[in-house]
Amino acid sequence: MMSPAAIERGNMSQLLTEWGALSLDSLKKELAEANAHRDAALREAAEVRSSLGELATKLVSLEAYCSELKKALRQATSSPSVSRRSTRSIDASREPPMPVSHDVMVEGFLQIASEARLSVKQLCKALIQQVDEEANDGLSDKLNLLLRPYQLALTGGKQHCSKAVLYHLEAIMNQAMYQDFENCAFHRSGSPRCLDPAEDRRQSFAAFVALRNLSWNEVLRKGTKYYSEDFSRFCDRKMSGVVATLGWSRPWPEQLLQCFFVAAKCVWLLHLLAFSFGPPLTILRIEDGRAFDQMYMEDILLDRQQVRSPYQVKIMVMPGFYVQDRVLKCRVITTNSES
Repeated sequence: MMSPAAIERGNMSQLLTEWGALSLDSLKKELAEANAHRDAALREAAEVRSSLGELATKLVSLEAYCSELKKALRQATSSPSVSRRSTRSIDASREPPMPVSHDVMVEGFLQIASEARLSVKQLCKALIQQVDEEANDGLSDKLNLLLRPYQLALTGGKQHCSKAVLYHLEAIMNQAMYQDFENCAFHRSGSPRCLDPAEDRRQSFAAFVALRNLSWNEVLRKGTKYYSEDFSRFCDRKMSGVVATLGWSRPWPEQLLQCFFVAAKCVWLLHLLAFSFGPPLTILRIEDGRAFDQMYMEDILLDRQQVRSPYQVKIMVMPGFYVQDRVLKCRVITTNSES
């Protein structure tokens, strides 16, 4: 009979043998799996190398194609046969976006247009007030000379100034203020700030933002040139134009100068914002004698819905604008074409 110790040693030996066999089988299985994974990895690596080779070949071809495309683009954009519309489409597709959305720019333009209209109206009221305060400075005679072709005249000063007189003065002032608005630099034969149209638009918008909140007190302290040389030159040109229109060269009082500054600033901002669009927004002018068209004009003295007689434009008070897919109507005064 075997002793307990011998039995225990026998059991342990059998367990070790079985464990060794199991471990060997497990190791063989793991080795086989590892070899299979290795073979799969080698095949995948070979496929990747092959793909990289094909990709490198395609990349070389793509670089050559891009080089040819750039060359063709340079030739196309310098060719006079290419339409402006197609060139703008190429530029628009690669230029960075404006700092604000298109809708914000449109609403901003409409707001500035309204401010410009009101500021010119205030300038005209200040001129009439100047007539009241300085009866002997000759301004009344100058204004009446401008109003004479329209069979109007100042009578009794500001308190008795008719709407017709005020609107006609607005028309005369707006004609001077908006002259050369179509030009990118707002003066005849002016050139753009930047030859790249996209960059020029961004610079126009940056100038608009910089001057939007410029105040009269800041101008009194440092002058317009400190804030913008372009705006300063614009103010000088428009002041010369208004003085020439009025034929009144006497020194202007501060209140009148402030009204002029506000009007000039609003019109300048309107121009900057118009040329921040691509393409720039177009001004809409109406010549005297044109038949009234309700789609493009607003009669500021008559109700078009109540008048059926044929009317024509007597004078344009405020120009309009083509604002993308909408029209900001011209403000006009009409007369009965049958009279």
